[in-house]
Amino acid sequence: MTLGRPDVLIARGVVKSYRTEAEVVHALVDVDVTVHDGEFLAVTGPSGSGKTTLLNCLSGLDTIDAGSVVLDGVDLAAADDALRTEQRASTMGFVFQTANLLPDFTALENVTLPMVLAGTAPKEARRAAVAALERVGVGHRLRHYPSQLSGGEQQRVAIARAFAKRPRIVWADEPTGNLDMHTADQVIDLLRELHADGTTLILVTHDVGLAAQADRGIEVRDGRVGTDPSNRV
Repeated sequence: MTLGRPDVLIARGVVKSYRTEAEVVHALVDVDVTVHDGEFLAVTGPSGSGKTTLLNCLSGLDTIDAGSVVLDGVDLAAADDALRTEQRASTMGFVFQTANLLPDFTALENVTLPMVLAGTAPKEARRAAVAALERVGVGHRLRHYPSQLSGGEQQRVAIARAFAKRPRIVWADEPTGNLDMHTADQVIDLLRELHADGTTLILVTHDVGLAAQADRGIEVRDGRVGTDPSNRV
């Protein structure tokens, strides 16, 4: 626990390897990470260092070979696929480099559907989706399809989708990677504003300047995790 905040996620001894035809790639090596409730944590490191693999393993999107990943008292590493899926649906939100919106669904439907699938009543899901889309500045685009939205608008819809269900933790993997500088700044400002409501935010980025805006930073190199030199907490 740091600064009086409880730990929302504790990972210990995490190991992840991939086998290719030629060799075994050690993507994560004996990784320890603690994330505090409500903090903004930046994950930095060079390309290919294991940042995205770390996000996938800590969030339960991917399995690990050894170690433990405990989120709100549930060890995702020991859980079966059904329980990991339930934990992601109920406590997590995701924002990726590409918006990953369903092309045949409107902005409103893209935000509403995941909540309905997670068990939220359709009327309540729609109300929360409208509120989230209005908050991120695309309330006037509710009935537009992804192909009718700009790149920045698509990412705003993706952010609304991640935050609409008020998750405990949001994972953002290079969310500005496909955006121009001005739009990227707007997206980061939006993530920070939503994080200020109390949501834990874990941001994977190669941008040192962007990482400097976080409460705390960790750096991934060759599958190992250390304190970011710009660590602030």
